[in-house]
Amino acid sequence: MTSNRMESKYDLGFCVFFNAYIHGKDEDSSPNIDSHYLVLHTININTFYDSIEFTNCMNMINMWRHHYCRYFQQKKRYIKHPVIRNYKSAVSKKNYISLEVIEHLELEGGEHVAICKTFWLRILQRKWKKYYHTKMEKVRKLLKPYGLLMREIGKTHHRLLQNN
Repeated sequence: MTSNRMESKYDLGFCVFFNAYIHGKDEDSSPNIDSHYLVLHTININTFYDSIEFTNCMNMINMWRHHYCRYFQQKKRYIKHPVIRNYKSAVSKKNYISLEVIEHLELEGGEHVAICKTFWLRILQRKWKKYYHTKMEKVRKLLKPYGLLMREIGKTHHRLLQNN
């Protein structure tokens, strides 16, 4: 793992699920490592905005994606995971290794693990899309001729939207 961490609570990084068959586990490993993401690589904000360095980093990530994909195709027995039930479908997705906002931690066994925070942004995006879509639908209804007529005669738009 390469570490060029900034003094921040959150980092940008690439992570994979820990798998004892792939990454190895011994007596020094943390007991709850099976339920964590391993940090493959972290990047700082300067690397993120530098197109040449970021391109090199993405080429390395694409190489890892290809390696993981071939590894799981060849070694069918390593598709099982002790904690994650849909492990096979999760690791076979094309965006399995992707850029995430992570909280970087070091466990007592020395492993560098991550808590992914990006999913909160995805939830916010879905909620905002739904809210925006409903607002635009209301505007479309109000701009129809019947909506304009009702607004002229003084009906509130709430009643109009409930009736149509």
